[in-house]
Amino acid sequence: MPKVSIIIPCYKVEKYLKRCLDSVLAQTFCEWEAICVNDGSPDECGNILDEYAKCDYRFKVIHQENQGLSMARNNGKKLATGDYIYFLDSDDAMHPQLLEIAYGLAQKHNAELVCFNTYKGNKEKFEINEINPSKIKTKVTNNPIFLGSRKEKYSIHYNVWTKLYKKELLNGLDFISGIHFEDYPHTYAVLARKPKTVVTPTKMHFYTDNGESISNKKGNPKQIRDYHVGINSIYEIYKTPELKKELSFLKRNFIPNILKHQLGRCNRSDDTNKPLMFEEFTKELVDLNNKGLISWRGHKLSRYLTYKKLIKGAKQ
Repeated sequence: MPKVSIIIPCYKVEKYLKRCLDSVLAQTFCEWEAICVNDGSPDECGNILDEYAKCDYRFKVIHQENQGLSMARNNGKKLATGDYIYFLDSDDAMHPQLLEIAYGLAQKHNAELVCFNTYKGNKEKFEINEINPSKIKTKVTNNPIFLGSRKEKYSIHYNVWTKLYKKELLNGLDFISGIHFEDYPHTYAVLARKPKTVVTPTKMHFYTDNGESISNKKGNPKQIRDYHVGINSIYEIYKTPELKKELSFLKRNFIPNILKHQLGRCNRSDDTNKPLMFEEFTKELVDLNNKGLISWRGHKLSRYLTYKKLIKGAKQ
């Protein structure tokens, strides 16, 4: 039985896929399975996955009609048999020691969640430096939500590919289907469960700034609606009295950051989409303001005044 299940969704990434799969094969930790989900990719992804599965039984391939990234991950997770789960995007790559170190930290601290850091770039190849496990610095917490600030040295990012999860921790937690930017609502749903967590600033993941990725797609109103769906799903979890302090923290640290990203998308959009995007963004701001999620704390003053102006204009 594998100790770690790696879930790899694949769609239109033939340029990067072999690099991704080779990084899995290069792991110094061998007790893994890779569940690769070909999400109806129209390129050579399916054939590449089948080739790797023929060469190494630890690669397991699912071919399905296109259902989107969320469902690809959800369907892959259903077949996972490892004690821990790692989500890897197919245009990214793993440091050779990622599983060895992350799994080792989980075992050492009896942790349900291990968080680490990433290298960012758009290189075909990444420079790999050997990591000395004995020199890794860590922080252990039973309420990781409060490490969600960018000011923290031991910071937790809201993506899923810088985390190793105990399988049971994810029971009943699926990615929201049909939306972009599905990582952050999933991450904050996990953190709300207050898992015992080990955090290290060590970089063990290689992120590719892929121009074809969802995050780089041309701005459109659906993106703003999807952000809204994600924030509302988080609010529904954290609005309980037991998570009052955690919700206050998100209001000061998470909400300002996610609204900044949306405002930037609206401003960068073309003349056709810009009015529609601002219309959706204003609806979201009014809703969040009614929920008490927007205050001056945590926002740059100029952005906060922009939000208040949009909210005021919607009410007139």
